[in-house]
Amino acid sequence: MKYRAAEPFWQAYGEFPPALKRKARKAFRLFQRGAENPPFHPSLRIRKMQGHPGIWEGHITLQCVFTFQVEQDSGTGERVYVFRNIGTHEIYRNP
Repeated sequence: MKYRAAEPFWQAYGEFPPALKRKARKAFRLFQRGAENPPFHPSLRIRKMQGHPGIWEGHITLQCVFTFQVEQDSGTGERVYVFRNIGTHEIYRNP
């Protein structure tokens, strides 16, 4: 299982206060466990986004969300989780 993050994700994450960064790291550890041994942890509330085919959403907190898509590594065939964005519900406009 592979993971990578797009530039908008890193830019937004870099602006988080330390406490929210800690919560995000904890959530992504839960995400990794769920990706390797489905299902995802219920607290992440992972679901497909409506109106954006192939993009999924999850929650760090009630106000902080992230988006991702699942790709396949062309060389190995492995599943790759690409984290697209993170922030308030405003990111749903440009997931």
